[in-house]
This record gives sequence, C-alpha cells and structure tokens, in this order.
Amino acid sequence: MRKLFSCLLFCVVITSPSLFSQTTTFRSGIFLHHSTGECIWGPNNSNTSVPQEIVKYNTSHGLTGANAVSMNKQWWPNDDNEWATWHNIFKNKDPNNDIRPFLQHNKIVVIKSCFPSSNIYEWGSPADTTDPTNKTVSNYKWHWRNIVKVMRSHPENFFIIWTNAPLVANETNNQQARFSNQFCRWAKDTLAVGIDPVFGAFPKNVYVFDFFHKLADSNGKLPSTYAAGSWDSHPNANATKLVAPQFVTEIFDAAIAYETTGIQQREEFTPASFILEQNYPNPFNATTTIRFSLPLASRVSLKVFDVTGKEIAELIDQNLPANHYQILFDATGLGNGVYFYRLQSDGFWATKKFVLIK
Repeated sequence: MRKLFSCLLFCVVITSPSLFSQTTTFRSGIFLHHSTGECIWGPNNSNTSVPQEIVKYNTSHGLTGANAVSMNKQWWPNDDNEWATWHNIFKNKDPNNDIRPFLQHNKIVVIKSCFPSSNIYEWGSPADTTDPTNKTVSNYKWHWRNIVKVMRSHPENFFIIWTNAPLVANETNNQQARFSNQFCRWAKDTLAVGIDPVFGAFPKNVYVFDFFHKLADSNGKLPSTYAAGSWDSHPNANATKLVAPQFVTEIFDAAIAYETTGIQQREEFTPASFILEQNYPNPFNATTTIRFSLPLASRVSLKVFDVTGKEIAELIDQNLPANHYQILFDATGLGNGVYFYRLQSDGFWATKKFVLIK
C-alpha cells in the first residue's frame, strides 16, 4: 500500500508565556555494524577515525555541552546483518535481536549491511519475496521499503541506513557488481528523494548514506586503492580517511536539520475530552496542520484516505500521553482533490474532510 510521509510535530496549545518549552535534539546515537563498519570507524591504520572527526565537527560548529554531537558503536546484530535480517529485526520477528532498546536510548540510530549483501545475482521479481534470503534487486528493494516504513513510524528517532559495501574484483563478477550499483543508485537517487512509485514520499527522519558509491569504481567494484587486499573487500586506511569525515558530516548535518521538524513538547493542562480539529489551512497547498487532543494516555491511529476509502498515509500509530497535539501533514506527491483524515483512540473516532489544491 502506498503511503506518504508526514512530518510529525507534536505540541500543546500555549495559553501562558510563562510555560516551559523544549525542542527535542538529535545529537547522540549508536552505530550498529559489523566488520566493514569497524574499518570505517577507524583509525584502521589511517590518521583519522569517526571519533576524531566528531571532535572536529563539534569544534568547527561551535557545539559544546548538551549541544555537542556524539556517537557510540556496537557490533550488532549478533549474527549476520544481511538486509533480510534487518527486515526481520525492524518487524520485531527476530527473537535474538531486539532493536527496541537501541531506539529507546538513542536519538540517532545507524544501521548497515556488510559486503556479502553486494553478491546480488539477478534483478529478480516480486515473487522473490517467497524466499526473503534471495539476493535479488527486487528483494532488496522490498526489504528496504519495509525497513524504512518502520523507521517512518518512529519520528522520535533519526535513522541512517547505509547502502551496500562494494566488493573487489576477485570476490564478485561484472553482473553482481552491476546489480549492486543499480540497487544502490535506486536507494539514494530514487527511494531517498521520494520518487519510488511503490513507496512514495520519503520520511524526513531517515537519511540514506550512500557508502557504496563513495568507494566503488565505474564498474561497481571496490578498487585496490581502497581494499585491504586483492581477495579482501574490507576497507583499508585510504577508505577510512575518505569516508569517516563524510560519515560524520552527512549524518550530523542531517540529524540536526531534522530537529526543526522533529517532536516538540510543551507543558499544558490535560484536555477534558477527545477532540479532532479541522485542519488549517483548508484548502491547502502541499502542507497543512492537523490538531487533536487526548484526555488520557491511549493508542492513537491517525490516517488519511482518498474519496474511494483507500488509505493514503498513516500519520500516527503509537501510544501517546494525554495532551494536545498537532501534526504537519506533507501531501507532496498527491494530486488535487478531496481527502479525509480519521482519528481513532480508546473507543473515540472522528473523521474530517480536507481539500488539496496546488
């Protein structure tokens, strides 16, 4: 089902200038990786490392104290980190690897797959999903769409997902390298810019770090200048020196930018009843704000539908405390027309109509 991303902005109505206001920051995180990520973390016999580049980033941006950026790393998941494995992890179907504690304790979460994911042997078709471990471009797109869909449902986190790691010539062939190149191009240049016809608009709390094309040559293979050996695709010191600064700059630039569209909370009195307000503006062009109130903590579902009743977007599906909320809905990619948004929570439900005019 095609769903669009909505930028979530939670806040309560302010009635007194003396009430406290705080904006959530995205400055610290965890890098979940295996061997390739360990190499890039460094120093890997180079003159730099991710921790060193973080120090440089804080200094150059004047970030200190609570505003400074930071990151820890952990070898995780416990077994392989193929995209099929990450798909199961984000669907909470892997009993040996529970990612929820990482989401709870880190604002920024970085995930990647190591170079075995680049052994893509054919383009494939949607039927490949009957065996999720099939290494086809079609299956990998399916895995990524599902992983990013779950990431979208966690606007309290900012996610970075790496593209594949390229392989040296002795560990791949021309066809596999070409398919890996095509998949990673799709991930960065189609999915991440919101023009994938299946997924639609891309969530603002996810950033695609195109690791593959930072090192791969024009044939989609890892050059010897960046490889540990002719039969070893692990990144060497030259690769660490090249990628580590880009890793830090891209990730923290994107995470800090997300702070302006992330969650905001303000103190206020508890609402007396459930309320779903009319969006504003209405009619609207591209974006509009939807406000609602919860008198008690409850599971909240807020969805958008077209005039045929087809679900267009899932804006919220999570537990929220009693409070007043507002959500900025981004309708980029939708056509002009009449749409409906529906709130369901603890036995309450309400639907309102809004009109998109571009």
